[in-house]
Amino acid sequence: MATKNNRLPIKDILAAIDMKATNVWDDLSDDEKKQVSFYLLNRYASAIKGTKAKQELTILKTNEYYNKNFFTLSKHKKLLWLLLCATQDDDKTIKWHEWIGYKFKDSAGKNKTAKFLKEVFPNLKEDEIELLSKINTAKDVKAYAEQMGMSKEAIKKIL
Repeated sequence: MATKNNRLPIKDILAAIDMKATNVWDDLSDDEKKQVSFYLLNRYASAIKGTKAKQELTILKTNEYYNKNFFTLSKHKKLLWLLLCATQDDDKTIKWHEWIGYKFKDSAGKNKTAKFLKEVFPNLKEDEIELLSKINTAKDVKAYAEQMGMSKEAIKKIL
């Protein structure tokens, strides 16, 4: 399964999982087994192209079979491989697995209120800033800025 430079292509690993090829793990060399990143495969295996029902079923299976006890089972590589194979449909067709990247929220870029709150409270986390901007109206934030001693002109520029 490895290529010339002994790198194991992710598309080949995903194809084996899609085909429910449980025996592939035993066929891999020790070097190839070390290249398999089960943490990375988690994100790929759960994201397939297809109907909404198939996508939802794949996510459900991945969460129930694989994610639930991932860190407990992380030392048992063959078991993780078998669980990954169990997450796929019985049709044994190779699917397109798209990468779903991590999305970081930046509430300071969304609206002026959140940007102002981020400047006033630099130690707060993004979700806390977002929550503050949701529960406080623009009028509340303006009143707070006035209480801080900001002039009305400065408040108009910021908010």
